[in-house]
Amino acid sequence: GHREEGGGGDGGGGCDTAMKALFYFLLLLAEVLLFGTITLTIYWVLQYEGGVKWSNDIKRQFNLHYILMIGGFIFLNGHAILVYRSFTCCKKIYNKVLHTIFFVLSISAITIGIVSAFQAHNSVADPKHFYSLHSWIGLGTMGLFALQFVVGFTSFLVLLCCDKATLTYRQRLVPIHTNFGLIIFTMA
Repeated sequence: GHREEGGGGDGGGGCDTAMKALFYFLLLLAEVLLFGTITLTIYWVLQYEGGVKWSNDIKRQFNLHYILMIGGFIFLNGHAILVYRSFTCCKKIYNKVLHTIFFVLSISAITIGIVSAFQAHNSVADPKHFYSLHSWIGLGTMGLFALQFVVGFTSFLVLLCCDKATLTYRQRLVPIHTNFGLIIFTMA
């Protein structure tokens, strides 16, 4: 469960040693996969696609799109999810702030990644945007991601100023926020 109603603690709620061991094994596996994904993407772009460059080279500028979108949607967004689930020893406000920092970094990477793709496309004679299923799924994912961030930031950080009055609303929003976060991560 989500910890909106409680504060910090060990997050185990009576978890036995085997469940904790499984949790930490899965956490380690997730970290290996996240770091592996971004590392292999960077290696592929640098080794086989000619590297990256912001301007004067359309192909290498578009290569930024690969790294930054995977870095934002997968690596940083994945860490935002993991941080919230694994840092159960901290006060929940610190956890929320760290979760938000990863999302802000993710938004930054995604924004620069999409700008690099648009600029690369615009530098050809007949620029085309959103002509593939990939483009439309990406646009939908970015829209849901932005909505998720705005609703989450407003509901779980800003509304803490009236903690008691908004507690029930935030508790009801938690499963929706959690499920949409996983859907967005899957779409990415």
